[in-house]
Amino acid sequence: MKIKRYLAPTMRQAMNLVRAEHGDDAVILSTKDVTEGVEIVAALDPEATQFQTDQSVKPVVNSTYQTVESTSLSPQASSEANSGEMAGMAAEIKAVKEMLENQLSGLAWGHEEQNDPHKVELIKRLLLLGMGWNLSQKLVKHTDSKSHQAWSDILLEIERSIPTEERDIIERGGIVALVGPTGVGKTTTIAKMASRFVMRNGPEQLALITTDCYKIGAQAQLKTFADLINVPVHVASTQGELYALLTSLGHKKLVLIDTAGMSQRDLQLSQQLTSGHEGATSVRNYLVISAATQLSVLTDIVRSFGQVVLKGCVLTKVDEALQLGNILTLLVEEQLPIAYLSNGQRVPEDLEIVRTRELIDRAIVLGQQNKHSSQDEQAFRMGMGKEISDAQ
Repeated sequence: MKIKRYLAPTMRQAMNLVRAEHGDDAVILSTKDVTEGVEIVAALDPEATQFQTDQSVKPVVNSTYQTVESTSLSPQASSEANSGEMAGMAAEIKAVKEMLENQLSGLAWGHEEQNDPHKVELIKRLLLLGMGWNLSQKLVKHTDSKSHQAWSDILLEIERSIPTEERDIIERGGIVALVGPTGVGKTTTIAKMASRFVMRNGPEQLALITTDCYKIGAQAQLKTFADLINVPVHVASTQGELYALLTSLGHKKLVLIDTAGMSQRDLQLSQQLTSGHEGATSVRNYLVISAATQLSVLTDIVRSFGQVVLKGCVLTKVDEALQLGNILTLLVEEQLPIAYLSNGQRVPEDLEIVRTRELIDRAIVLGQQNKHSSQDEQAFRMGMGKEISDAQ
């Protein structure tokens, strides 16, 4: 038996050397890392060598040219190969980690379900409303889950935790700006608030301003509403123009500002004309949000628009929402006061002052209509409860 030692920078190159000299019949006796790279000790059975010689194809006699394949790789190719292998190993380790986390989470859920079924049942009921995973855990943790009043205590805690406006915006008056993403209903809400104010105080005490100089037809829509209630609309395209208008309209009881809709990811958000950072401290910004929005998106919107100093929020499209637990979670976690909710397109009928208990009752009714409880139950057992909650 012929034994030979091979040295190469990598294992793959060393194996190529062994295979090039002895073929696939070589026997690997040992491998180890050395200063030069990798050392392989290989051997070949003489009988296998003889058989390999007999079966080989004889070279063409007339040919004087033979191609020699290089058994070594360039440093760049070697580096790329190592990088690819490392990336593959990292992806596999990540996949195994995620699988283990899901399995452990599922086992923990099953263990918790056996040890404290009352607690698990309360969490399920909260998630059915669309409440966030972390808030649901927190609410149940501070409640005696075995008490027959546990569910009522949790609802009462939610009600106490939701901040509300102390006074009706219309009755309080002042300078109010509605901000928020595109398409959430800011202009329609302005029209509802303006119509209701005119019915109580007359058109002389109201002023309307629009800063939306981007969307085609935005000003025309507001002017159409304003003509119906006999109130002029002022346009401000810069912060200087806005301040000048506010100064000239200081005698008005209520000034409503309709702002341009923009994404929460917009880099120009910090330059919002009604931002309370550069002198417009008298402007109260209210964020308009749609009830039919995922909790994770709502949280991102609130934290991004927080750059303009929010005083509260107005909830729209309540009639389009499948769940309201996402809104309840947002109001509790971000401690954002809620002023109005809008549940339709009628002006000014579909605008209500928020009563927290009624909002919770609506969330319960929608939760009872939820048709995904069986799928969610299976997801919880697989350890995916948090992912399901965050996606709502």
